[in-house]
Amino acid sequence: MAKILDERLSQRVDSMMQAGLVDELLDFHHRSPDYTKGIFQSIGFKEFHDYLILPEEERASIKAEALFKRGLDDLKMVTKRYANNQQKWIKNRLMRRADRQVPPLYVLDCTDLTQWKSNVFDKAVSIISAILQGEKPEEKPINENVENQKNTDSSNEMQRYCEICDRIFIGELQWNAHINGLKHKKILRRMRRMEKQNSEIKSS
Repeated sequence: MAKILDERLSQRVDSMMQAGLVDELLDFHHRSPDYTKGIFQSIGFKEFHDYLILPEEERASIKAEALFKRGLDDLKMVTKRYANNQQKWIKNRLMRRADRQVPPLYVLDCTDLTQWKSNVFDKAVSIISAILQGEKPEEKPINENVENQKNTDSSNEMQRYCEICDRIFIGELQWNAHINGLKHKKILRRMRRMEKQNSEIKSS
């Protein structure tokens, strides 16, 4: 399935190029781009930077052709990387979340588009119909046995609340760093001094 996704992503980039992506990038680039702000952080600008800065008279040169191909290859690479990050986010935030209620998630096989009706449409209708009727779908949700899956997302770790600093920390690493930090210790010493002073006032 990963191979099919990569192929579709590559085809999508090719379609974007045929639809005039480079002309659109050039148009934006002529407006004095700052790659640290706004739309210039989007995928595409940095990958084609060396091509975009070429003078107009060099756009038809062998050098330009090589830079264009490199930009295209880089664009496909970062697009695939972005898709992989999205998949990881979905798995960690939805499929592997044991610390909160998450609705059932179902996977529908769309690798073969010629079988879209039977593999995707019909199964989706069946799942939704069962849920609306208060029944359990025949398809099993992928997050049904979440407790048996490896949790890699830090958001799954235990949360700790520091009453002294009124802050929430996730995981042992953050918590230990906080309670051993200078700011926490400073506030703790100040609170203890105040408690001691109040105790002395009450006893006098």
